Amino acid sequence: MQPSSARSAFNQFRRRLRLKLLALAALSLASSAIAQTGAITGRVTDASTGLALGGARVSIPGTALSTFASPSGDYTLSNIPAGSLSIEISYVGYPARTEPVTVTDGGSVQLDILFGEDVVTLDTLTIQGAAVGSARAINQQRAADTLTNIVAADAIGRFPDQNAAESLQRLPGVALYRDQGEGRFVDLRGLNYIYTSVTLNNTKLASPEVGGRFLALDVVPADSLASLEVIKVKTPDQDGEGLGGTVNIRTKSAFDSDGRAASATAQGIYSGLTEKFGSKFNASYSDIIDGKFGFLVAATWQARKFGSQNYEVDDGWALRTSPTDGRPYYYLQDITYRDYEIERTRYGANLSFDYRPDSATSLGFKATYNRFTDEENRHALFIPFTRGTVTQLDQNSATSTGVSRPRRDLRNRKKDQELTAFSIDGKKKIDAWTLDAQLATSRGHEEKPAELVTRFRRNASDGTYRYTITDTYDITVDQLAGATIANPASYTTTDRVELTSEDGRETDTNAALNARYDFDSALPTYVKFGTAWHTKEKKSAVDVTRFTTPASFNFANFAGALSDYPYGPRVPQISPELAVGTFNANRASYTASPEVADSQLEDWITHEDVFSGYAMGGLTINRTQFIAGVRVERTEFETQGNQLRGSAITPTSASRDYDNVLPMISLRHDFTPKLVGRASYSTSIMRPEFGETAFYRAVDDSSTSVETGNPNLDTLESKNWDASIEYYLPSLGVVSAAVFLKQVDNFSYADTVANGDPLLPGYNAITFRNGSDGEVKGLELAWQQQLRMLPRPFDGLGFLTTLTFVDSEAKYPTRPGETIPLIGQSDLTGNAALTYEKFGFFARIALNWRSEHLREDEPIGANATEDRWIDKHAQLDATLAYKIGRQWELFVEATNLTNEPFLVYQQGGGTPAKRFVQFEEYDWTANVGLRWKL
Repeated sequence: MQPSSARSAFNQFRRRLRLKLLALAALSLASSAIAQTGAITGRVTDASTGLALGGARVSIPGTALSTFASPSGDYTLSNIPAGSLSIEISYVGYPARTEPVTVTDGGSVQLDILFGEDVVTLDTLTIQGAAVGSARAINQQRAADTLTNIVAADAIGRFPDQNAAESLQRLPGVALYRDQGEGRFVDLRGLNYIYTSVTLNNTKLASPEVGGRFLALDVVPADSLASLEVIKVKTPDQDGEGLGGTVNIRTKSAFDSDGRAASATAQGIYSGLTEKFGSKFNASYSDIIDGKFGFLVAATWQARKFGSQNYEVDDGWALRTSPTDGRPYYYLQDITYRDYEIERTRYGANLSFDYRPDSATSLGFKATYNRFTDEENRHALFIPFTRGTVTQLDQNSATSTGVSRPRRDLRNRKKDQELTAFSIDGKKKIDAWTLDAQLATSRGHEEKPAELVTRFRRNASDGTYRYTITDTYDITVDQLAGATIANPASYTTTDRVELTSEDGRETDTNAALNARYDFDSALPTYVKFGTAWHTKEKKSAVDVTRFTTPASFNFANFAGALSDYPYGPRVPQISPELAVGTFNANRASYTASPEVADSQLEDWITHEDVFSGYAMGGLTINRTQFIAGVRVERTEFETQGNQLRGSAITPTSASRDYDNVLPMISLRHDFTPKLVGRASYSTSIMRPEFGETAFYRAVDDSSTSVETGNPNLDTLESKNWDASIEYYLPSLGVVSAAVFLKQVDNFSYADTVANGDPLLPGYNAITFRNGSDGEVKGLELAWQQQLRMLPRPFDGLGFLTTLTFVDSEAKYPTRPGETIPLIGQSDLTGNAALTYEKFGFFARIALNWRSEHLREDEPIGANATEDRWIDKHAQLDATLAYKIGRQWELFVEATNLTNEPFLVYQQGGGTPAKRFVQFEEYDWTANVGLRWKL
């Protein structure tokens, strides 16, 4: 569609919305004059915990009139026929209850519901402890119009998870991408984490990642959240981005509880690998004044000292002819041994103010601050077998003589990420109209202020090395001849002293206005429409400088003690205190050589404005609800960068406008109040990565080629079919099954296009292109239940199990004739957890597993033997807790009890069928702490 015609279509759409608004306003005035109905409003809370029971179902038996309580427990049941009647309130985990009420013409009845006050003495019927979180999540999932999975705050605290990403791994269709053993990103439904949209309280959230749209959820501490929602099917009133789905982070509010609430936790963290201790604290306080004004303040702080041990290949494997038998074998070209020392710190603070003068009015303000710092020393020993002569080679071993340039590296860096968000929202119900608006802004900032790489190497060609492979990840390297690699004095050359600073900033502002009109009719019917504006600015700045240092800057002067690293040759580490301290003290006297290409090409700014409008409607016939609508999003995009040609640096810029039309239709049928079926067709998009569309250009006249970003990349588009069935068990549980099919177009990939540069005819373009597509389909199964029907003391048992089966096919022009799985797609992911809670004691053991998949943070290879796969992963975690009185609880948590490593391999190459790429282990981590709750 051309920009002018697209703009015309969008303007026509907005005019039609205004006409509908005027027509419905007139209809509202007419209907209000002859109103013969009333309304019932109120709040549903729990007597024993004081928590709001979001997701409680409020209905009038024998009619289609029903609603679900909001997360804060509030509900409004409109268009109720005048007269005396009964309403039924159901909450999974409690017996349903019926309340009489009398409704007058045009009147509103206040009816607050307190669950559990009449069953306190019946322990099997009281929702308490860990079951509270399960109950809140299950009931809110039941209330959702479309397929949504939820982890509530109480359940988050019952798993030994370090951050928001790890708290999501227990849900069906969710898989983790881990960094240094911690969950960092989430893959949804077999799609790479870069296609997962993240929102905060249902508004877009800035990403601190340099060059990326995706958000690393390890920046968000798990303790500061009210719930995490995975929205798998979106309605037109929600933002269109998110191919796999959207993770919505909901922060806490005072109205999540009934009155004053306070809690605090203090714990120590122990790393089994490094034998170091860390600590973690969090606290929250909230209160409701005069039933109308609520405020909440919550803070969390965590410092974790840990590490990892790793060995991996750098340049990979190559086919070589053996000098001993003349046959071809895959030859390991190098190996790197890495030892990491890491300290991660997380800060988080939430502030919330809510004003609710009556059941028809609400106004809220929320502020969120999160900070994540990662300080790291990476010690590396690199042995390049290819810098020698291969004298022996077979399937499982090789010997190289005259090897030169082994080196010892130190990378010292600090990564600092900040995420700040503010929002104001309001909601007002006027007769049949419900109006709501929101204004939000967020800022993400990532900084690596001074990443220093220090590298010393040996030059002598005297080393003889042999590697022996006994299993895919069991590789032994022996030095057979030459000066010992462990002697720091033999590293005679300072190979590199390089300082890199990176700075990425993103600001995101969005505003939305929505209007809903509920018709006064025998069949509950509504229309809803609205508009939104979303603007984003993304900046990237990188500076790379190399230094020439004096002869005294050498390994012998900076050598530290031998490490406890158990793999490979034992070589003294480069002391971070000596090397970094000496560099910082003498930097002005060293000769600096800026790396112009690396610096200039990574400096760019991108602006993006998105204007959205939507219209949708809902109709309920008996127990069947229909929702249909369409969303239109117009994107205006502009990017500015640099062109580097020889020594000349020239500013570059590009812009474009485009539109996306996103239809959606869904059906929900409540076979019974406990059996819910859903089916839908929807569409979703994901705009290209900023790092791919930034308009930078590196011109190489000698090779007549240009390395460039592509600002004209198309939006990824997905057509989604979903169906699900859920049965909510009376003993607090749910059994569910969901199937889905996604057809995705316009995947981008890196390619070299002959004579493809648009500005320099005849020059090859090394750039990103659209052209690949894929399909992913899957089955999600889940069963969660408290076994209250068992005799005592076994009625304290409960379990959770999920299984997700996914299959995908992707086609890339660079791999003609091949069908490849989508990057990040595992055939099988799952969870199994067994809990016991009784007599103040709580125990849980949880297993999370994931089958092999193409590595998310790397592109596919030139052929199948170059693809990198992350091997299957199974992690076992455990929690023990004991309540001391009503307010105190002592707990112990442990993760990765079986020391599950991170494994990467390549396929092919004979026996073994998997060729080693990376092995990394982290060992177990334990948390011991004390919780207090008012």
